[in-house]
Amino acid sequence: MYADLPTTIIECAPQQSQDLAGEAALARANAARLMGDNAGAECTLQGLLSVEPQNADAWVQLGLVHAASGDAVRSRSAFLHALEIAPDYDDAKLGLAQLAYRSGDLAGARAWLQRIAPVRRHDPEITAFAESLSASPVGRGVWRVDAFAAYSSLSDDLAPWQEASLAVTRREGANSLGVAVERVTRFDSSDLYGEVRAARATSGTTWAIALGGASHPQFRPEALVRLEFETREDANWSFGGAVTMARYGVGEIDHLGLRVAHMLRDGVRASVQTVVVRDEADAFELAMGSAPSGGARKGSRSPPSGRTRPNPPRRPIDVRSLAFGIALDVAPDLRLRVGGLHEERDAFDRSELSIAVARVF
Repeated sequence: MYADLPTTIIECAPQQSQDLAGEAALARANAARLMGDNAGAECTLQGLLSVEPQNADAWVQLGLVHAASGDAVRSRSAFLHALEIAPDYDDAKLGLAQLAYRSGDLAGARAWLQRIAPVRRHDPEITAFAESLSASPVGRGVWRVDAFAAYSSLSDDLAPWQEASLAVTRREGANSLGVAVERVTRFDSSDLYGEVRAARATSGTTWAIALGGASHPQFRPEALVRLEFETREDANWSFGGAVTMARYGVGEIDHLGLRVAHMLRDGVRASVQTVVVRDEADAFELAMGSAPSGGARKGSRSPPSGRTRPNPPRRPIDVRSLAFGIALDVAPDLRLRVGGLHEERDAFDRSELSIAVARVF
């Protein structure tokens, strides 16, 4: 319900919030918006939604008000909420297409425009927007910087792990290219790992490939290939997955990850991700900072030595993790994310707390 969303920006007088309802309130809000009185329009819509929270027309009007005020985050949330109530509401899809266009995401704009019913595509407003979109084969470039830090505690009194990374991405229309550098400390050793990632947004889905590696690593991969996909946020839900093929100094191993995210409220998203690792590799657990192959097991309290025995035996590796996170859009160009992870290994368990900041320029 809209009553659950932050409303600290606008203080509404009681008569503005309660006097009108239904079509009269929508007409008053629309008139106020067209006259530039966005605050008055928002107050009227707040009053209407407090008594009619399933009024999709009011949510669309609210999206238009927030868009006129320059608040893309709230505008997008309102349009998506309207689609949750009325999945075929074309005005909400048009609003989302226009938001994507203004942010330089032409692929996203085209995807939302294609979802509008064919009978509506000849409307003057939609036709004009489609022509503007066709005349812009390349969207404006957007820079994004991501910073990440994590701290992990291990069972059996083992020394904690630490991790930090910095990524810079450039997006041009539907395409993006980024580079990332990561420093990882596990026990008394550190690795420096680098990665290049290319992505392309298509109708409804973003596809990506990442290539990475480290020189003389202790526990990060020598070479890595990762294939990713993520659906666009539709009705406040998104889904993603990744398949990773990596080669370490002690063998090869594959990862499979699946993720689901849902918008809880205005600008706040929750996500859950699971990763399963299962393969065979010579002393792979040691390369990941675990006990030497054939050495200490979970509960032994023997810290890893950091060196393998000659010709260690092969045995299957079984690593399972479950991660969760909360992302908050602090501003239209700034996102903060806090996450946690629990991982079960043969030699020990790991719990991680992480924080990430993303900024778009």
